[in-house]
Amino acid sequence: MTYFVLFLGLCFVLGVLAVASNPSPYSEEVGLVLASVAGCGWLLSLGVSFMSLVLFMVYLGGMSMDYVYTLSLVADPFQTLGGICCYGVGVVLVLGEVY
Repeated sequence: MTYFVLFLGLCFVLGVLAVASNPSPYSEEVGLVLASVAGCGWLLSLGVSFMSLVLFMVYLGGMSMDYVYTLSLVADPFQTLGGICCYGVGVVLVLGEVY
């Protein structure tokens, strides 16, 4: 169980790094969903299953769909994934601090 919680923590940090380092708004949405799933998994590991389910449904049902709709209106059609390099640097920095 300890390794599972540590894995969820790592997923949460990677999701936050994906939001912060990618210039593409579509990749940011993937990072937000990853961080949301990891955060709800943390709550599940604490035994707060109903609150975890409610937060997950509210996020994916409401906020995420509004975010995607807004992105489809304002984002340019030719996205670049230049943030992948920054994402890799962020992962190395986080892993360097953990170990």
